[in-house]
Amino acid sequence: MSLNAYELSAGLFIRGLSNLKAQLTKAEAHAAASGSGEAALLDARLSDGGHMQGIGGDSPADLHMYTLAAQVHWAAEGARLAISQLLGAPRVPAANDAKSFAELHQRLDATMTSLREFVPGDLEAGLDREIVIEHRRGSMRASGRQFLVAFAIPHFYYHVTAAYGILRNQGVRLTMGDFLGNWGAS
Repeated sequence: MSLNAYELSAGLFIRGLSNLKAQLTKAEAHAAASGSGEAALLDARLSDGGHMQGIGGDSPADLHMYTLAAQVHWAAEGARLAISQLLGAPRVPAANDAKSFAELHQRLDATMTSLREFVPGDLEAGLDREIVIEHRRGSMRASGRQFLVAFAIPHFYYHVTAAYGILRNQGVRLTMGDFLGNWGAS
């Protein structure tokens, strides 16, 4: 049996968001046990120690990493907006305004619920749809298949991985198993 569009998009995103939610649960426990506080952990970010250099026209501000809360937001939004692209539906990003673990959990739950509601067959047609991605350097056109494989999935995992890195950097005891979920059990 071959993979279908649902398994390669919504199914993959649900699994990654579920694993991210479990990581956030460990982060909450870490914040409570260490006394560092929720806000400090949500505002944490990866840094290069102040050595950022603009590369290829990027300014140091462009290279600044998002906070943990923003990484979680964009993982969820990236998944939701990617599916909207494949379906040809309007794409309006939600506000990046979560200020607590509870709000991040709600955002992840809402995204996973909406991803589970899609009919797998509806996404198949999206693989052949022309997708146009607008960004500050211009626009790119691709088939839905190219969009999913070359942009949407890597974009999603960029934010999931950055969130994992921030949590590890802040002392949250996470393993590869936390990133991989049930496939990471050893």
